[in-house]
Amino acid sequence: MTIKIGALVEAGELSADLVRTLEETGFESLSISFWERVDEAVLDSACALLEGSSLSVSALSVWGNPLESDVVRSGWSTLIAAAHRFGSPFVTGFAGRLAGASVEASLDSWQDLFLHLLDEGHRAGVKGILMENCRMGDLWKRGAWNIAINDAAWRLLFERIGDERLGLEWEPCHQIEAFVDPIAQLGRWKERIHHIHGKDAAVDHALLSQIGLYSPKKAVTSTLPGGGDTDWHELLRLLVASGWTGSIDLEVPKGAFSASLPAASVSLEHLKECRSTAQKKIRPCV
Repeated sequence: MTIKIGALVEAGELSADLVRTLEETGFESLSISFWERVDEAVLDSACALLEGSSLSVSALSVWGNPLESDVVRSGWSTLIAAAHRFGSPFVTGFAGRLAGASVEASLDSWQDLFLHLLDEGHRAGVKGILMENCRMGDLWKRGAWNIAINDAAWRLLFERIGDERLGLEWEPCHQIEAFVDPIAQLGRWKERIHHIHGKDAAVDHALLSQIGLYSPKKAVTSTLPGGGDTDWHELLRLLVASGWTGSIDLEVPKGAFSASLPAASVSLEHLKECRSTAQKKIRPCV
């Protein structure tokens, strides 16, 4: 089974035209997301639009803080219950955080919720429950969105819940923004990383040396794969060599996916070339 290259699209943007365009352009998988509230009518529409599609659904996601919002928490449960209609993919989102609290202070509440979500997911037959690692501006000691922000936090979370159905939804962009080597981190966590967002970032080191980390102006720019600092050839080589079989779904840095389709198409071809090269390198001699 090969690694699939697909698209991350907000559920409300899906249409028959977009699904057809994604198929014709060569996208292989689809990650469907909601912001905070899961609209069941929109979810039903997405299911109908994908009937008979060649796109396999890799993940259903809701972005928000499930430790503070009943709406977000309910959204997780709605996606878990509906997952069988999409082929039982991963259900993903932020780990959540108690508002203004540290990572450690949020652990008990997180554990209670995610044990419950894992139980729901097991009964519903989903592939797994994954935590996206976007920092959303949060720090270790305080924040408002997400405690699953770095290696140290992940170790604490997996010490609390060792269930193999719990994993990470990961992307190089967040690591470049944090000045973490994404390839080295992927090597450390590949057994827990089950879905990847295809987004990268580029650091302007000359500007960074002038403004530092805390200026209102930023020296790091989000990009699609091929336009940032991550070596995607090496990333795919590592995944292929380890037998990883998930999806890498392109996430456009800003706005609707359809508005960035030309750039996303170029990035799609770049990742396919990286995948092809990686597969050739590990092909055994006969």
